[in-house]
Amino acid sequence: MYVAVARKHIRLMVLLLCFCWLGAVVFYVYSRPVYMSRALVKTDIIDRNKVAEAAFQERARVASLAGEMTQGHIVERAAARLGVKASARDVAAHYIKKTIPRKNAENDIEVEVYSYSYDWANRWTETLVREYLDYKAQRRKTEMDQRTENYYADRKDLENKIEIERKRIQQGQFDSDMTRRFVDFQVLANTPYLLADATRKLKAIDAARIQIASPELDTVGRLSVISSVTSDLQIGTSIPQTPTQGPGTETQAQPAQPGSGNSAPPAFTPLPPQVDNSRPESIGVVTPDISTESAWKGVVREINILKAKKQDLLRDKQPGHRMVLDVQEKLDALDLQLEGELKTALDRLAANYSQISKRISDLKAKIPEWKKADEELKRAQDDQGLLAGTKGRWLTQLRLIEQNYEGDLYAFDRDRIKLSYNRITQINENPVSPNRFGLLLYATILGLMLAVGVPFLIEYLDHTLSNLEEVEAAFQLRGLGIIPKLGNNEDQTSLLNQNSSKESNLLENFRVIRTNLLSMGSVTKPPHVVIVTSAMPKEGKTFVSSNLAMSFAQTGAKTLLIDTDLRRGRLHRLFGYRKQPGLSGVLLNQVTLEEAIRPTPIENLFMLSAGQHLETGTELLGSQRFIDILGELRKRFERIVMDTPPVLGLSETSILQNHVDGVLFVIWSGQTPIKSVKAAIEILQSNGANFYGFVLNRLDLSATANYYQYYYYSHDYYYQYTPRQLENS
Repeated sequence: MYVAVARKHIRLMVLLLCFCWLGAVVFYVYSRPVYMSRALVKTDIIDRNKVAEAAFQERARVASLAGEMTQGHIVERAAARLGVKASARDVAAHYIKKTIPRKNAENDIEVEVYSYSYDWANRWTETLVREYLDYKAQRRKTEMDQRTENYYADRKDLENKIEIERKRIQQGQFDSDMTRRFVDFQVLANTPYLLADATRKLKAIDAARIQIASPELDTVGRLSVISSVTSDLQIGTSIPQTPTQGPGTETQAQPAQPGSGNSAPPAFTPLPPQVDNSRPESIGVVTPDISTESAWKGVVREINILKAKKQDLLRDKQPGHRMVLDVQEKLDALDLQLEGELKTALDRLAANYSQISKRISDLKAKIPEWKKADEELKRAQDDQGLLAGTKGRWLTQLRLIEQNYEGDLYAFDRDRIKLSYNRITQINENPVSPNRFGLLLYATILGLMLAVGVPFLIEYLDHTLSNLEEVEAAFQLRGLGIIPKLGNNEDQTSLLNQNSSKESNLLENFRVIRTNLLSMGSVTKPPHVVIVTSAMPKEGKTFVSSNLAMSFAQTGAKTLLIDTDLRRGRLHRLFGYRKQPGLSGVLLNQVTLEEAIRPTPIENLFMLSAGQHLETGTELLGSQRFIDILGELRKRFERIVMDTPPVLGLSETSILQNHVDGVLFVIWSGQTPIKSVKAAIEILQSNGANFYGFVLNRLDLSATANYYQYYYYSHDYYYQYTPRQLENS
């Protein structure tokens, strides 16, 4: 298989290989020469702390330094030093192709330079290292100047703060500020507690209102709920703010005195709320009348007594008795009195709800003042804590700043890793690229890869049929034979010459097809009337049908060749006849069958051409007239071969197959797509066609696989010996 594919596509393979070689030659001619140099950059690591781990980390930084040297701005500076002002991209495109720094075993840096100029390859590494060191020095100086400026600014700011606080302590200003802020906070200290308590009371009244609105409760139940809310939440008492605690009292948070030695500010805890009815900030409520509350309870007791008395009277007297009616009148009067008590209690509850709601709004308005007073007090306590350590803390902070500054001075003064250009270790005077041998090798490898891959890709994408066994396996049809592909100068649309030794092998191929076709008669129907068709036009139906008919005639059988392509029949051209008279004239009763059938130069072979061109040829071939004509022809001829139009897109073949004995299918090897062959065979099978088999036409025997497989069909098999050699054998 592989040899067959190679032989089939040998020209393409050679073309691809030559194309790759040509590409290599063009690249060699037009590419710029590249020079290579290798230089050594020494590194000196300064281990100030003498710590092994730190030293290891410094050595690890050597690899990162190698990458820093090839940054774009360093490359631009180095190019400017060599007299070229260009961007890093332009330098890489026109001067330096590649710079490869890497760390060696001695922890030094080796730099490989590939340049389009020998002079640049010689000088680039030294210039690059020098510009990198200059850049590092400039950056170090800039950073040190900025660090120094920051140091003096921070020191001056700290000294100013110390002086301001020192003056405040001397003037006693801090103690008075601390006391004022503490008093301001204590005035508002109970605001959150009062707000929370008022909110709780408001929610309790809302819950009581929901219970009172329930239809399941009577008047006594509603009064009980109101009494419970009034008693449980202590409506009528007041919750004042905590009395102001002045400096010097036991509950006051004492501010730290300067010089006391306390390093942390004292903690301040807000005081809990206390009851004081004399404060004006208390929650205002309507105080319930105790006598009124006792009155409705007394009414309830009287109602219960009268209800019991009424029950006792009803045991001895009728409901309409005077004494019973008197008791009922008293009960009704007490019920009215109880309703009045309920209305009064509800009005008082509504007044309390309104006053508490207003108080909540007032307390919420004071919350920002309370937060501000709390923040100012905490800030004063923090300030007090900052000054608790006096000058010692400020001096410690100053010393820390000075130590950091001295460390920065030492670090910026000396690099931990010092770089120094050493020497050029290798430089090639001859260009290293392009390499003639390498280009030839790469082009050859690429050409071979393409020469192998492209033909197999073409074969993989080839959806045609070019093998007899392949078609038999795909469609379960018998292969009756093959017809080899003729040379470029030979016409495969004409009759074969029986006297030509050159075409004798093709004649033998048709004898094989004839023999196999006759043998199929013992399996299905005898091949008296056979149609020759194909899936698509120009697949060789006319060539196969005419030469097959000639092969039948050579056996002595009276044979008729019919052209049923009424649209564009051309079978008459093979014998040099005119198109008319023909089959269309017979079907239209314009001529007789005897006038339309014409003899040929070949003995026992007769021809019936298509005749006049007709657009309604399909209807004529499916008419009873054609069936009658075919029946008459069966009586006159031993073999009838019909050349029909292609199956796909036309209906003539599907109509004719019902009136013939079988179908011979022609496939153009290497051209007809598999899907077209499959569609045509399915159409014929769906109409009940009897397939004798297929013929693989124009098979290319030059392919190695086909050559060895179908060797006996080739011209060489018949003519590899001269007549003298045959006589001697």
